[in-house]
Amino acid sequence: MMAANETVLRHVGVGIVGMLNVRILTGIAVLFATLAGLAPAHAAPAEPSPPVTVAQGHPGCAGITINTLQTPECDAVMAAHPYPDVSRIPYDLGVIAGKNFIYFKADEVPLYDGPDGEVIGTFTAGRSSYVNVLRMSGSWAEIRPGRWASLKNAVFAQPSTLTGVLINSMEMPFAWAIYDHCTSLTPGGPRNCRQSGSFRRYDLMNIYATVQVGEWDWHLVGPGQWTVQTNLSIVHPTPPAVFNWRWIGVSTYEQNLVAYEGTRPVMATLVSTGDMEEDWKRTDPGVWKVELFWEVGPMSGAAGSDDFYALDQVPYHMYFNWREALHGVYWHDNFGYYWSHGCVNLTVSDAKWLWDNWVTQDMRVYVYDEKPG
Repeated sequence: MMAANETVLRHVGVGIVGMLNVRILTGIAVLFATLAGLAPAHAAPAEPSPPVTVAQGHPGCAGITINTLQTPECDAVMAAHPYPDVSRIPYDLGVIAGKNFIYFKADEVPLYDGPDGEVIGTFTAGRSSYVNVLRMSGSWAEIRPGRWASLKNAVFAQPSTLTGVLINSMEMPFAWAIYDHCTSLTPGGPRNCRQSGSFRRYDLMNIYATVQVGEWDWHLVGPGQWTVQTNLSIVHPTPPAVFNWRWIGVSTYEQNLVAYEGTRPVMATLVSTGDMEEDWKRTDPGVWKVELFWEVGPMSGAAGSDDFYALDQVPYHMYFNWREALHGVYWHDNFGYYWSHGCVNLTVSDAKWLWDNWVTQDMRVYVYDEKPG
C-alpha cells in the first residue's frame, strides 16, 4: 500500500542479511558476475513483446451477439465449465500469525506506565496508525515497551480472508465480483435478482461471451446471467505482454495481479494499487525489477498531512520501484479498488505465496493501466 519511508530503507539491509535464501544467493551471483564484467549491476529490463489479441470469451460462445443471446454450443460450454478451473491459495498469515493490531479512534492517546497506571506520555494515533499489541491485560494493551494504552477507543484489525487462485487451466477469461450485485437477463437490461441471479463480492465466475452496449462491455457469466464490466475485475488468458521465464503483471485498470511463466498465467488475485488520478499516489506504469526484500517491518509516510500513515509490522515487502512494493496488508479489505499510496496491496496470504513461491531478485513487474484488448 504505502511508499517506503527512510526507516524502511535504513532497515532493508538488516532484513536482507537475515534472509539466507534463494534471493541472497541470486544477489551474490549477480554481484560476482558484475565484478567480473559479465553483467551490469542494474541492467535495464527488456521491453515487453507486443501482446496478441485478447479473448473476450470462450471459443464455443463465439456465436453470441447482441442479437443472438443463446446458442446450443454456448449452452454446452456453460454446462461443462460452470466455474473457473482454479484452486484457492490457503489462508496463511505467515510472519504476523498470532499478532494483534489496533488503531485508535482519537488523534492522541495517553500512554501509561502500566494498566491503570500513571500517564507518562502520549501516542499520535488516528485511523491510519496501526500498532502491534505486544501484550494485553484486561482492557489495556502494551503498544510500546513499557507503554500501555486503554482499549476503550481501540479497534482491532481484521485481516482479509480473501485469497487468490492457482490457475489449473484457462480456456476463457474469469472474473471476481467486486460488488454485491444482481445480474440481468439481457445485456444492458434491468437487474433481475429473482430470475437471473446474483453474486456476492469476491465471488468467482467464468466469462463466456462479451457484447458491447453503448460504451460498456456486458459479460455473459452464466445461463441468462449478464453483468456489466464495472461490477468485475477480469483476468484474461492472454497476457498483456510477453517476457521470458517468470514475471508479474499488475493491472491498475482491473485492480488485479497475475503471476506468469512466459505466456502461461499461473496465479491470480485482486489487489489495491495507488489512485492513478493522483500523481503522488499513483502506482507508476512501466517495466520494473524487484530489487529489495524485507520480510516484515514498519511503513509510514505523508507526515504532517491528512494522509499521514504509520503501520507496524507490514508483512512481505518486495520492492520493484524505489518507493513502490508488493506487500501484504492486514488493515483493509478493499481489494479490487484503488486504496494505496503507490504500493501494490495484497492480502497477507497472497503476499506470502508470492514471497515463498514466486518472486526472486530482478524479477520483472509489469504495471499497466490499459483495458486489455
